[in-house]
Amino acid sequence: MGAFIAEKIRFQLIGMSAAVLQGVPVATLDVDLWVDLPVRSYMRAANLALAHGAIFVRKTVVELADGTLVNFIFEVTGLKSFATEFGKARKLRFHGLEIPVMPLALIRKSKLAIMRPKDPAHIHYIDETLRAFKTNRRKR
Repeated sequence: MGAFIAEKIRFQLIGMSAAVLQGVPVATLDVDLWVDLPVRSYMRAANLALAHGAIFVRKTVVELADGTLVNFIFEVTGLKSFATEFGKARKLRFHGLEIPVMPLALIRKSKLAIMRPKDPAHIHYIDETLRAFKTNRRKR
């Protein structure tokens, strides 16, 4: 992420990594980064990671030196353009950096649109977390 910041390539943390960072009580196996590059430029993202010690796993997935899998995403099902959704991102600290993070409501929306077998469970936990946040705000 620091390499993307240094290269002035916009990105945002999405998916369940972003959900976990915002308090959703689940585990996830990878980090999904929505990158503001055309899909045909996937090698630019991969090469930045490789230059910092990552290894290729698949076309848009690298494994960092610490074993973290990073999936570079270039389009998100069910959402508008990167530029539109980037404006809604929250700034949160992640691995020592302040980065843009997709809000829970948009993560939920993208999961509803794609609906893979694991997504109903993810949506449930996102909904429970959003409900808890709303209840806590009312109590204050």
